[in-house]
Amino acid sequence: MKQEIREAMESFKVSEFEKKAESIDLQMSDGATIRVYRSTPPKEDFNGYSIVLSVGWGTVVPAWDSLLLEAIKDFDVVYFESREKGSSVLPKSSEIGMDRMAKDLQEVYEQLEIEEKKLILFGSCIGATTIVYGMYNKMYNPFLPVLIAPPARFEVPPVLRYFIPFGPTFLWKPAQPLLRWWVTKFKSEDARQAAKYLRTLEEADAKKWKRLGLRLAYKRYWKIFPEVKNHVLLVAAESDKMHDAVVTKKVDGMMENSTYINLGSNKDTHAPLMIEIVREYIPKFIGKNH
Repeated sequence: MKQEIREAMESFKVSEFEKKAESIDLQMSDGATIRVYRSTPPKEDFNGYSIVLSVGWGTVVPAWDSLLLEAIKDFDVVYFESREKGSSVLPKSSEIGMDRMAKDLQEVYEQLEIEEKKLILFGSCIGATTIVYGMYNKMYNPFLPVLIAPPARFEVPPVLRYFIPFGPTFLWKPAQPLLRWWVTKFKSEDARQAAKYLRTLEEADAKKWKRLGLRLAYKRYWKIFPEVKNHVLLVAAESDKMHDAVVTKKVDGMMENSTYINLGSNKDTHAPLMIEIVREYIPKFIGKNH
């Protein structure tokens, strides 16, 4: 499997979407700068809807490339890079935590002048939980929230969860073998998923990860799910080890207005198939949130 992982990692070094999209740095209300990538289709192909993607912690753009290339055919697409990414600029006075991350999403689509009635907020993993948190706090009411396996707790190896507050950032490199072993052995369904996580670790900004991780690693978000009344499309992946379908099914039982679908794998949730599903559900969500 090691050779398969190395080969898969090569495919995550280049993103065709980034070549086609415009890179935009946006200043947030707390002084931080957040990067997004935006691509708009030709006028004759545009279906009128904007997809804003809020993906997993530290995820690299190439991991979503095939989905993004399908989406830009007829959607206005905004790929949002959250605060832990290397592209962000965070002054010492800038805010951190889930509330700030949800606020970033709101400020991004407002600055880009995207109307909520045409907004599809598409989130994966902690990015999906961020969307739920924003709806819980009435920050936004998107036309269609698409939530792929939103966790109630931020996933880190059990040992590191208690090491984060005390471990200096210079120990990040020595800790990487443990993290690589953990994601490969326990949290990856195949070589491609393992390669995606290993690329994320390669690009990690240790100082940002620690600063933001301290505010996320010890919190549980179960209480927010029953309070959200927005209609949502909730997506699980049966064989995904990082994002347990059992947890997603539990979330479904807690959310009053969720529509639940279960795909086969993590790869399916990152594939053009997922955009085809979004297209299918757009007419079904007319009149639900807007």
